[in-house]
Amino acid sequence: MKKKVWLVTLVVLLVGIVFSQVLPTIPRSETLIVDNLHGRVGNPGSFNLWIPGSLAGHGPQQVLMDALWYVDPQTGEWINALAAQEPVYNEDFTQITIKLRQGLYWSDGVPFTADDVVFTVKNIASHPGMNSSAQLQMYVKDIYKTDDYTVVIELNSPNPKAHNIFTSLVYGALFIQPKHIWEKVENPLTFTFNPPVSIGPYVLDSYDPQGYWFLFKKREDWQRTSVGQLYGEPKPNYVLFIYYGTDDRKVAAQARHELDMIFDLTPEAFEVLRERNKYSVVWYEDFPWAWMDDVNSRGMFLNNARYPLDNKDVRWALTLAINIEDVIISGYAGIERVSALHSCPTQYFTEIYYDPLEPWLENFTLDDGYKPYDTNVAYRIADWAKESYNIEVEDPEAVWGIGWWKYDPQEAEKLLLNLGFSKDRNGRWLLPDGTPWKISIIAPADFEIDATRLAFAVADQWRNFGVRVNVETLEAGPLWTRQALGDYDVGSFWGGMLASSGIPDIWTFINGFKSDFYTPLGTAVTTPNNYRWKVPDRVDQIIDEMGASYFADPKVMELAKEFYKVAVEEMPVIPMVINKKFNANDNYYWTNYPNANNPYMANVSWWAEFKFMLPRLEPTGRK
Repeated sequence: MKKKVWLVTLVVLLVGIVFSQVLPTIPRSETLIVDNLHGRVGNPGSFNLWIPGSLAGHGPQQVLMDALWYVDPQTGEWINALAAQEPVYNEDFTQITIKLRQGLYWSDGVPFTADDVVFTVKNIASHPGMNSSAQLQMYVKDIYKTDDYTVVIELNSPNPKAHNIFTSLVYGALFIQPKHIWEKVENPLTFTFNPPVSIGPYVLDSYDPQGYWFLFKKREDWQRTSVGQLYGEPKPNYVLFIYYGTDDRKVAAQARHELDMIFDLTPEAFEVLRERNKYSVVWYEDFPWAWMDDVNSRGMFLNNARYPLDNKDVRWALTLAINIEDVIISGYAGIERVSALHSCPTQYFTEIYYDPLEPWLENFTLDDGYKPYDTNVAYRIADWAKESYNIEVEDPEAVWGIGWWKYDPQEAEKLLLNLGFSKDRNGRWLLPDGTPWKISIIAPADFEIDATRLAFAVADQWRNFGVRVNVETLEAGPLWTRQALGDYDVGSFWGGMLASSGIPDIWTFINGFKSDFYTPLGTAVTTPNNYRWKVPDRVDQIIDEMGASYFADPKVMELAKEFYKVAVEEMPVIPMVINKKFNANDNYYWTNYPNANNPYMANVSWWAEFKFMLPRLEPTGRK
């Protein structure tokens, strides 16, 4: 009866948002309740993830679908899921052989075999308009099986990266379809795949027709899934994805132990939550609390096609005019990790790129011989944290990053004066032709608050340096339109080369910067190079050499390091901070979530790899 009372309470709370279907009776202590990334799902009855506009983060990709491979960005762990081993290419990268895991079954009892993989590729490639259809048509000449657990893909041209389409690097992948269901579908673009037949460890139990919640039940034969074979039994018998609404509702729900995992909160909302629920933890048990290993850094994107930002020394002057400590402390209350390289300083990328490149960073000089790198940023922020929070951080670099660029207005001034800039009687900068130097920064208006805060924090820094700066906040539509057209001076953005994943191969993130793809101002870009960086010839060569290399070839890492060095020298965009998240987990009913003391994987509930966390959670025994 107590179990049912809990559910009634939950439904009453939901009614406060909008009418929703009553949840079935399920025991709270056996249920993991997860914040729905997408909010209310507009088309809750469709589980067809292979069509444009489909949503996957409300449970389908986490507990129903499965991919051949995954990579955990936190640790770099490669996970063979539906595949039994890594992809095997022939010598000239025109053929892939895929060995599949045996003993897996769809939730309706049909065995998973090579027929499913072959069918999925042919089905999607033959239906233009489906997700990944164009890529498969471009890459795949033929696909066939040699036995029930071996698939061979013949490629149209050498492509050592072709397996990426089947790999969940961060979010999503080409999930495999059950042939025995989809081969009977007349139009896969309109098919809803409801009820979905699962290859994951759970099945759909029920969902709210209004799109507020989705309930999944553990399969009785969970051993016949990749998760079961790799990590054992998922602990929750039920997983409920639910949308509670605004941050204050989520905070209230977790304070009542009715929401175990929250996608993200503002720092202010988490401050309220941790005072109301001692079981709520994000990543660190104490300050700075937040998880800072998301895979997309924020930075100031300088429009390299606009004067005077087309000059490297101007870009470096603006970099040295930023006091990063002040940005971190004033803009983010000390809760951000600095990012000196044009990449993400995740735990894994710090190990493989930031740490190995630090000696080079320390010795790097500008053209005038000046050494701009500052190794003490994290330690000064740690001193501030000790004074503010009475906390001793054992390894400041692990929390705030290994270093950033010096705050040196004198060197910045020297660079500008050498270019003919001058100052008026009020100390504000004039361009070489005597006109005032003005910069406009565009930033998100009502989303991605960290990018918005970064824009205002940097604007203050540059104003203090003597530049006239205006910040324009824009809704998503006009923001991305102006970004694509290059209609901005500076953008507070993310993406492109500032992203990372769980593999050292960064080709996916830098390929769009090749000279072949350069797009003039006024024409919308179709690559991440919205800031129109005219790359040196060596960058083109690096991209070509990396593109022709297998992802696990050690040569790829050496090429990536060389790319990062060129990017630092050119400074086309100022990388600044990693993307933090206050994704709070309640340890009242469930525990052993990934955290700073036990970082066994990324602390994410919205990525497809979330399924691999479920066997590692532990019930606390509370009823």
